[in-house]
Amino acid sequence: AIRNTSSMFKDKLHLDLSAMYMNIAENNMISEGQYMNPIIPVYLMSPSYSLDTYQMFEVYNASRDFKTQFWPWGTEQIGMQNPYWIINRDNLPNHKNRFMTSAGLTFDIAKGISLSGRAKIDYTSGLYEKKYAASTDGVFADKYGFYEKNDETTRQIYGDLILNIDKYFGDFSLTSTLGASIQDVDYKYYSLGGDLNSVASKFTFENMKVSTLKPKSSFYHDQVQSVFATAQLGWKSKLYLDVTGRIDWASALAGTSTSSVAYPSVGLTAILTDLIPGLKNDVLSFLKVRGSYSEVGNAPKRYVPNRTYPFESGTPTTSSTYPNNDIKPERTKAWEVGMETHLWGNKLNLNVSLYKTSTFNQLFNPTLSSTSGYSSIYINGGQIDNKGIELSLTLNQPIGPVDWTSTFTYTLNRNKVVKLLRPTTLADGLTIDQYHFNFVDAKNAKQMIVEGGSMGDIYVTNLLTDEKGFIYVDYQTNEVMRDENSGPLHDGYIKAGNASPKYTMSWRNQFSWKGLTGSFLFTYRNGGIVVSETQAMLNAFGASKESADARNAGGVIINGKPIPAQKYYQTVGSTSGNIGSQYVYSATNLRLSEVTIGYDLPVNRWVSWLRGANISFVAHNLWMLKNNAPNAPESTASTGTYWQGIDYFMQPSLRTMGFSVKLQF
Repeated sequence: AIRNTSSMFKDKLHLDLSAMYMNIAENNMISEGQYMNPIIPVYLMSPSYSLDTYQMFEVYNASRDFKTQFWPWGTEQIGMQNPYWIINRDNLPNHKNRFMTSAGLTFDIAKGISLSGRAKIDYTSGLYEKKYAASTDGVFADKYGFYEKNDETTRQIYGDLILNIDKYFGDFSLTSTLGASIQDVDYKYYSLGGDLNSVASKFTFENMKVSTLKPKSSFYHDQVQSVFATAQLGWKSKLYLDVTGRIDWASALAGTSTSSVAYPSVGLTAILTDLIPGLKNDVLSFLKVRGSYSEVGNAPKRYVPNRTYPFESGTPTTSSTYPNNDIKPERTKAWEVGMETHLWGNKLNLNVSLYKTSTFNQLFNPTLSSTSGYSSIYINGGQIDNKGIELSLTLNQPIGPVDWTSTFTYTLNRNKVVKLLRPTTLADGLTIDQYHFNFVDAKNAKQMIVEGGSMGDIYVTNLLTDEKGFIYVDYQTNEVMRDENSGPLHDGYIKAGNASPKYTMSWRNQFSWKGLTGSFLFTYRNGGIVVSETQAMLNAFGASKESADARNAGGVIINGKPIPAQKYYQTVGSTSGNIGSQYVYSATNLRLSEVTIGYDLPVNRWVSWLRGANISFVAHNLWMLKNNAPNAPESTASTGTYWQGIDYFMQPSLRTMGFSVKLQF
């Protein structure tokens, strides 16, 4: 990366130029899941066998005249392979290049008034390949192997022009911006994949079997044009009024009944210790209160209101989605109030925020009756409310010559699905509704929202019980079974809980003495649940401590009587659909999350051209003090809204430690 700043024309014109290039090479970036995941055979293999036996992952096959995979265990109906074969012969190489350049020019028109313009270009190209060698499981590759190549490019251009004002008028101050911006995104994706034809593990297009080729491509060109303004009016540096406004014209709105989206906000801040005479004293040094209201919105998914014609086997077909141009942007309205106070000078600082948001016009895609001639429709509806508290308390207290800062934080959030898609009549008289929606559907658990429920609710399969609540057992076969009709929808799923915590807390302590610094951070999460399909599979394969303890105890106690451990665990942990209610765990945990130690070396005593140097040690995820789940509850298969709280062979959480050296010239 490189950056250069310069000033010209008697410091009235300022130029800022920067450029950055990144080259990233990756291979086999597996996060979780069943396929191409080497930890599955490692976890499920009987401890009676040594993994070292399978380091020789390929042996010569005389009938094929080349080496093939050595794995006598078979796939176990879950695509299991030799873990060393997966990491050495089933490769997923990625190669990414990214170029970023930016230029900014600011002209000082007068004191407190300036005009600035910026332009940024961000270009990313990625090459993603799948190379599955000959003798890879037939689910993924034919006898000679499989090859797929994906080429993806994204070009983003951003530009803006902004007038900045920062002026004082007697007791009043005005800080304001007025501007316009444009963001342009061009995306292209090409993919070609298929089985190899005649030469084993020769990963080229020329060696691909034509009859199995799967060409894919995707393109879009998005653009958002905006105008915006902000203004902060202050009075005697004691009272501030903030007003903002923004209007977006997004290309994703093309074809809808809405041409633009506006985002207003207003806020008021008052420093009460300056406004109210006598309020400030030896104990209360500073008190500020604030309140704000804002609205934001998101344009809908591109192409939603338009009739599309996807290709099927090289021929365009008519989309089966009901055409609907009455699509509105998703909108969120938010209120926030807060307080910041300093006590005994700056010794104790308290910051508290309360907020509430309501999101409307979510985009639904309900299924339509086959008699309508369409499969589904995109339509707006719903309301989801969020409310919460954020609190931080900081103590600044010297201990002799040592500066000590201790910070405690507390956060709480609750959300509620107020409504989903209420009955809506379309132009042709067809009525649609949607009172529940599945986001994630795994073998034994799913994330589903219903009216009155919450985002993050997890529903699980359950054991069949009798009218008295006892688990049903067929004592002739010693088998338990799944209840296919339980739950609010009578689909066999009952609510287990929510993936989100009831609240979270953290405690950070920082120390500083004569250039030596240190800190540690404890984090605590209370509540929430996780469902571990990993534990279910370990039990079913008899590879867990839980299943071993049950075998040693003579079986699993059900209704006061033992049944064989193998029968029980191969039912509740079955690979074809286990009983999720038996694998629900509390996500409450306490951990030592971070430790740092650093020292500022006085190098300028010895080297004049160095302003300073710092050497530091940083460690993360050091010590789990409390955890009742079989996995790390904070680990997740996705950074998005969904897949939280469901573990299916996720990679183990890592403890990381490292050193850094920082030089100042």
